[in-house]
Amino acid sequence: MNSQWEPVLKDVISEVLETMFFCMVDFEEGDCEKEDFEYGSEICLLNHKGRLAISLQVKRDFAKALTANLLGIDEEDVDEDDLQDALRELANMVGGGYHARMDNSDLRLGIPRAWKIETSETNGTETTTGLRFGCYGEPAGTAVLNYVPCEAC
Repeated sequence: MNSQWEPVLKDVISEVLETMFFCMVDFEEGDCEKEDFEYGSEICLLNHKGRLAISLQVKRDFAKALTANLLGIDEEDVDEDDLQDALRELANMVGGGYHARMDNSDLRLGIPRAWKIETSETNGTETTTGLRFGCYGEPAGTAVLNYVPCEAC
């Protein structure tokens, strides 16, 4: 990950999680270890030259807590649709915040997506270039920023 992007992405993620999801996170240093993440979400910032994808992977318990906090309901009442909607909203807020901080009007915000990660797809996903974050001392997720030039889109 480009080192100039890292502090901006950390600030945006922290701000969004604290103000909209009422959750404090800590970023962990070093390479990411293998973790079993159950959910992913992503949003792209696009222009004619390519796309910048911000991808998040999180653990199920963390996703349920975020969803409950956002909707003001008990975690037991969170269903799959609510959970994926909240993760799309998380990606949208992080993408919008990143776009605003980078102040690049040439980019436009894409449509966020969210999905459940199947264990057969990626059991123990290894992410070595992402930002690891935790909540209350437990691993919660990762964030990765990738640029794809237009010819590869």
